[in-house]
Formats: sequence, C-alpha cells, structure tokens
Amino acid sequence: MDEFTKFTDGQEIVYPAKLDSIKIRSGKYRVQVDGIFRVNAGVSELRVYWNSRQDSMKFPVKLTDAIDTVHYVIENLPEGPMNFEIRTVDSQGRFSVPTFLVGNVYGDRYREGLFQRTILDQNFMADQQFQLALQDVTPSVGFYAVRMTYKNQNNTTTDTVVRTKELNEKINLLDYLPNQEIAYQTVFRPDSNAIDTFMVQRNKLPIKKGDISIWCLKNYKTPFTATAFDGNRWGNLDHWITNTSMKNHNGYGGFGSDDGGVVNIEAGWGAPAIVNGKIEQKVTLFPGKYRFFCNLSWTNYDQPPAKLVVSKANSGIPDLEQIQQAMAHADVKSDGVYFEIKEKVTLNMGMLVNFQPDHYMKINAFQINLQ
Repeated sequence: MDEFTKFTDGQEIVYPAKLDSIKIRSGKYRVQVDGIFRVNAGVSELRVYWNSRQDSMKFPVKLTDAIDTVHYVIENLPEGPMNFEIRTVDSQGRFSVPTFLVGNVYGDRYREGLFQRTILDQNFMADQQFQLALQDVTPSVGFYAVRMTYKNQNNTTTDTVVRTKELNEKINLLDYLPNQEIAYQTVFRPDSNAIDTFMVQRNKLPIKKGDISIWCLKNYKTPFTATAFDGNRWGNLDHWITNTSMKNHNGYGGFGSDDGGVVNIEAGWGAPAIVNGKIEQKVTLFPGKYRFFCNLSWTNYDQPPAKLVVSKANSGIPDLEQIQQAMAHADVKSDGVYFEIKEKVTLNMGMLVNFQPDHYMKINAFQINLQ
C-alpha cells in the first residue's frame, strides 16, 4: 500500500457512484441506456464510449436525494452488435469504475429478413364480431403485433395495432364493416427490451363472403331454443317475434321439441289453421348482396303460400295479401331470397305461413349468405 500511495500523493482515490442496474436497450439505428442512481454522490455527467473508444457521448446528470431512474438515447449508430463502456463523472472531473456492456443495433438488414405473419382464416362470429386466426410462430423471431386498417361500421377508417401472442392467436374485430378489405402489417420487436418496432409491407386480405348467420342472427339452427314451452312439445322461439296466428297450439307455436328442438309449424291434428302466421327476427345489415334461405327437413305441403320474407323493420313482415310491400320474398321450397342493400338498414327477416289443417313443416336452420 505504501508503494501504491506514492502515485496518488498519499491521498485516497475517490470514485463517483456508478450507474446501477444498467441496460442497453436496442433500437433502430440507436440504443437507449437505462439505469438507476441509488445515491446522490455529486455525479454531474455520464460518459458512454463505443467503437473502441473512438466515439463517445456526454449526458448531463441532475440527481435528487431519492433513487433516480435515467434514460439516455444514442442516435445514428451502425447496425450490428456493439460494445459500450459506461462511466460517471463528478463535479471535480473524477471518473467512476467502468461498466462494459454489449448492445444490439437494428436496421435495414434486420428488416429485410422479416416476413408477414399469415392470417389463416377469417370468420364471422356472434354479436357482429369478425375473427382473424393467425399462424403459430416461434418466440425467437420477434413477432410482436399486427397493425390493421379497415372500414368500420360507422363507415370511417379504423387503424389499430393489436398485440399478439405466438400460439393459438385469434383477433376479434368488434366494428368491422362486412364486404370491405382489411389491410394488415406484421409488427416485429427485435427483443423484449427493444425501444423500436419494425413493420413489413402491407398486405390485403380477400373479402370474406359466405355464411354470416352467426354474425347477425340468434337461435337460427338446431338445437333451437324456446322462450316459452308447454311442457310437452310446443313452444315459442327464443329471440324470434312470433305472432298470435303462429301460436296455434294453445298459445304456443313455431318451436317443436322434436329432434332436440326445431322450427315446427303444424296445422290440423287438433290445432286450427294458420292464417298469416309469422316468425321474424330483426337483423341489421350493411351494404352488400345477400341470400336468405332455410334447410327444410320435413314437410307435406305441396304449394305456396309458405314464404321466406325480407321486409323493412318499421313495417315488419306483411300479410300475404300485401306481400308485394316486402323488400323481397320467395317460396320456402326455393333456393332462397336474393336482395341487395345500399346502406345500413335494420330489417325483419323470417317466414310467412298460411296452412290449412293437416299440413306441417320442420326447419333445421336459417342462413344468411353475403354474396
């Protein structure tokens, strides 16, 4: 020790407090230095060196008497791994013991190796939700989120970034406007500490067509459920508006417990005829071409009138004598009702039935297709 003190004029060497808990957070042609000062020991400056000390930056430090968390960004760095030396400096120009760390800088070379995460499927879901099923990916690649741009149900543009997990990821859009394109970009975060993200070029999904029944109808297929039931066979369909004429089984009708629950319409065999019997459901649709049809499982009726009807909600399904007032209608035995919507509208969709005694009809499902 005596031999050592001759190099320090017999004085004790004082080192400023080091920056503690240091992290080098990666970024796009930059890094961020994070750390904590646990004591206020007169530190006035932070020095960061890299490129074998050929480059450096000075950051002023202002500390309180409490624990201070600091963040410093170094811009315009070359892409690749880099070695950093970090020291604090006090007001007397004394340097702390160095801390050496490795950081990663990302740029165009990293971005060129990125690829779009595949959207495997698109599906209409209940309560007017639209679901996207994403490809499974490995955590090491850096998949972070998906940015999506699409027309919403207010006919304005939604531009949103959704954080995603690597496996079994499904994104539900709550306000998607059907019959519109969805543009999407995969967002990457190079590592868990990165301060920047990267996006690949935008792709567009093909417009989803086909069955949208689950999206806009309720209680539309077997097993149908009843909101009221006679305890034996007949009931009233849940979520459907059923008129008095259709309830021709002592105040019940439209629902039958056969086969676990079907739409069952029957006149005769102890029940009166059905005159302008109706079951209908309010449905909100957006611009597009549609087809409304049903799966007729059993029937003995051999001629109309048993019709599928689409009508404006403010008037409901008309009687047979005024059927031309409906927006569209077709025989239940046909391939359905085809119609086009030019603007958002709420419709009544369902059936109009006129059955003399000893006629019946069973239906397993109703379906609406976006054409």
